[in-house]
Parts: sequence; C-alpha cells; structure tokens
Amino acid sequence: MNVFCFPIRHQNKIIEINKKIIESLGHQVYPLKSVYRPNFFFDFDKVVVLNWMEDQPYIDSYGFFKSWIYFFFYLTTIICCKLTSRKIIWIKHNYKPHVNRSKTRRYNITCCLMKILNIKETTLESYIGDDYIPHPLYLNDEELGKLASNVKKDEQIKVAFFGHVKRYKGLHQALSVWPRTVPLTICGKVESEAYENELLAIISSRNLKVTVDSSFLGDSELENLLLETTHVFLPHEANTMISSGSFYHAISYGCNILATNSEFSKHKSLVHDFISINDLQDLSLTELQRNFRHRKEVISESLQYYSRRKLRESWDLRLNK
Repeated sequence: MNVFCFPIRHQNKIIEINKKIIESLGHQVYPLKSVYRPNFFFDFDKVVVLNWMEDQPYIDSYGFFKSWIYFFFYLTTIICCKLTSRKIIWIKHNYKPHVNRSKTRRYNITCCLMKILNIKETTLESYIGDDYIPHPLYLNDEELGKLASNVKKDEQIKVAFFGHVKRYKGLHQALSVWPRTVPLTICGKVESEAYENELLAIISSRNLKVTVDSSFLGDSELENLLLETTHVFLPHEANTMISSGSFYHAISYGCNILATNSEFSKHKSLVHDFISINDLQDLSLTELQRNFRHRKEVISESLQYYSRRKLRESWDLRLNK
C-alpha cells in the first residue's frame, strides 16, 4: 500500500520513527506532494497521514503572502486527498497554533474543513479519545534495554527544562513562583530576545538559582543533559498542547517528570508515579528526593507502556482499519 506523509522530514524525530514503523509493515512511504503524480493521484487505495497540517499557515519563515498561498494549497490538497484516498489519518498535536496564538482564523478554518469532510482527528494520547496512536519514545526497545542496564545507581537531584523556549510553555509564570532553594537549568533556543530578557529579569529580581543556556542543543548534547538530569520540568500552560515530546524524550533516558497542572500532566500522573504535579511554591529538594524513582525503573516502565511493538501494532490497526 502507498502511504503519503506530511511532513516527510522534521526536526522532531517522531516523524522519522513513525515513517520507519510504517515501512516495516510493508508499505511504501512518499511525501505528500507526490499525490499529484498521475499514477498516485488515481490510486484510490492510498492512505494519507497528516501531522501539524492546521499549523502550517503560521510557520515563521513563510511571511504574509507565502503563508496564504500555502494555506490555500493545503486546503486544496486535503480536499483532493479526501476524494481520491481510502483514508486520511489526521494527527492533531496541539489545541492551538504555537507560533501565533493571537490569530487563529486559518487554524480554525482548517479544523472546520476536516470536520466537514468527516476527517476525524487522531491524537497521540488516550485521554483525548480512543482514536489515538501512541507517542513513540526517542530510543528503540533495544537501546532502552541497554541503557537501563548501564545507569548510575546514586544521583544528585538536578532539574532541567529543555527544548524551544516559547511563551506558551509557561516558563515566565513558573519562574515567578519558583523556589529560591531549588536550582534549575534552562537549555534551548529562546523564541525572541524580548522573551529571553523577560526571563532573565525575573531570575535576577527574585535571585533564583536558575541558569539559562539559549544555544541550540545537538543530539549528543541533549543526551548528555538528560543522563545528568534527574527531573525534567514541564511548565506548559493549560489547554495548549495535547501531547509533549519533551515528556517522552525525558523518560526515554529515565528522567522523572516535574510538571505544572494540565490535562496532559494530570492524565500521566494517574498512569505513572514518576511524574509529580506541583504548584512550585512549596517545592523543595527534599520533596523531589523523597518522590524520586530510579532511572532504571522509569525506563522499564516506559518500555512497558510505549514500546516500538505497541507503536507498530497501533499503526497496523490504523492503516488497515
């Protein structure tokens, strides 16, 4: 079977992971633009997989006119795929666009078109509904098993935030109540100089033990950070994201999770005891140490819930349903 994926490449590794899983099931994977080739356009048995389609008009590099051109191109492509494909699997990642959250007209129009065409949203989390594909871990099953057998037994509590530093992730709100006694490392490119200055001003005015490294982290640097970190901090604002790649990246390396209150964190805390929801005002190193789960235990439990085998079974079901 021919499967057309958008995007076919992305800095988020889940795209490549899912692509390899689909190929392992015996299917041919092509970029979405290939559906306009005559031999593919009239293949009525093909399946189309769409990720972040509703977010595309808000890509920073597009500019005003280019973003509108791409907006109408993607709407047209969605309609054509609905008419000429056996199935469209629309994977919705967020509740609202993360690039420009003040202007959501085109986002809403895209989502409305999906509903009109009876294209049901699929998510990466079971708490949204039964129609979901599990979010993959960032290491495969063999890599996880090897890592679990070589982790350190005793670790000093270290808390870190990593990834793109964007306002919707709520760091400015978290820092306004972050305890002075708990060190925090923030690693990742900040969305703007103004936002970085805002964060630094809060840290300075409250005399916090917080360091900010706004440089881009390569794969090896991020791996080293996670292996030296006991807790990854997820301060996302409520009702912004359906799933968190940072969560799955962190637990792939056995990190515990410290999170503020959101639907995602509440759901995960009911499933795993290595995630703690905290309002931060009463947070302490003693509390983090008391609730700490060993890295090996986190990896083993993560493998039990989010293995490549489970991911493969889910894709097999979705593609052939």
